[in-house]
Amino acid sequence: MYYNPVGNTVMASWAPRESVGKDALVAKLYIERGPLRGKELELEEGRVYTLGRDPNCALTFSDSLTSRQHVSVRVSKGRFVLRDLNSRNGTFVNGQQIHKTVPLKLGDQVEVGETLLSLLADDERPTAGGLVGREVAGYQILERVGRGGMGTVYRAKQLSLDRIVAFKVLSPSLAWDKEFIHRFTREARAAAKLVHPNIARALDVGKEGTIYYLAMEYMACGSIEDKIEAEGRIAPDRAVPMLMDVARGLGYAESQGVIHRDIKPENLMLDEQDTVKIVDMGIAGQLDGRRTFAQTEGVFGSPHYIAPEQAAGERIDNRVDIYSLGASAYRMLSGRTVFMGESQTEIMGKHVNEEPQPLRRVAPWVPKRLCDLVMTCLEKEPEDRYQTAGDVLEALERLGGESATGPRPTSLRRVPTGEAKPKRSRYERQRRNKLILVGVIAALAILVLLLLIIPH
Repeated sequence: MYYNPVGNTVMASWAPRESVGKDALVAKLYIERGPLRGKELELEEGRVYTLGRDPNCALTFSDSLTSRQHVSVRVSKGRFVLRDLNSRNGTFVNGQQIHKTVPLKLGDQVEVGETLLSLLADDERPTAGGLVGREVAGYQILERVGRGGMGTVYRAKQLSLDRIVAFKVLSPSLAWDKEFIHRFTREARAAAKLVHPNIARALDVGKEGTIYYLAMEYMACGSIEDKIEAEGRIAPDRAVPMLMDVARGLGYAESQGVIHRDIKPENLMLDEQDTVKIVDMGIAGQLDGRRTFAQTEGVFGSPHYIAPEQAAGERIDNRVDIYSLGASAYRMLSGRTVFMGESQTEIMGKHVNEEPQPLRRVAPWVPKRLCDLVMTCLEKEPEDRYQTAGDVLEALERLGGESATGPRPTSLRRVPTGEAKPKRSRYERQRRNKLILVGVIAALAILVLLLLIIPH
């Protein structure tokens, strides 16, 4: 028996088998998210599998958030036991951090650094399972296209209109959490208000039984992150039109007083015409006529793409999305993120305090003007960036044909992995300026005092 992603207990095609012979295939780990997405690790009876950055691991990750030997999976008598190997950043099962050893069930999700894995039966297709084959709230569920921390996304047919949609289901482990239900519903409402060719449309939201669902426009060609993982990076002449699409979508969001707060390649999806559309409005902020937005609910965002003021918990405005667009462009063009680190906190701290390596140095095949544009988006101080998405779009349009003139190597060049020496942080500069001001005031006070006490 196992607990499937929609909260129903069903009989699986697999059950613990006392008579399973050693080396018999009993299940597999399927990578849902991360650089190795789509890869499977077959699990055999009587074996122990170690996952981590060490090249001798059964699955080797290049992710710096993963320890050399991060976690192990032991298969014994058809059962699975997961053990965290004192990893730096922890191991998570179904969104909850584990301590030492826990049993695994089919359908469970394991998060190791930035990689998400699902435990599937040996004969289960990655696109099957869960709701596949069922009808829910007037939608025929056709296949599973992805899983994440908040739920599962399916390709489905809306029977009343005979159209294909993306059918997003909230994880049953979160269905009891009022805050996540609120965020899930807010995503639908925020997306429904934004009607623009470069923002994915929300079509329907509701609940059937214990299932909370959101139906959205289906993006057949995956995300920009999928493209990067498959190709290593995106050539400048392909990247520029994509970035223009994102800038158009952000410009419209700005006009509606909406801050996305989580722009990243994963949230930039492609349709069959290669048009980029922004998705995932779950943590969007609404200005409601105000100039800035207070992060009273806490700091949300993705560590590799978060703006310095957002990471620091300050009041924010639309310019955090411009920074995140720059960080996304940096990843698209170079194949690497702006900063790397051994924890999410370390990476976020670098966004606040350190200067990134110039894109021109990391990706010398990218034209200089395009590199300069990206680095302007990545300025630490919001006032030093482009001020609106419209400004970014105009700068991209001014590039003209130059974006296609840079050399296009057939494979990724070796780029330096070390990061630029940290410059004085924005907060150090603020403290320095305050000290200078205090010093000037003190000097003036002393001068006035001397003038008063010295006889004329």
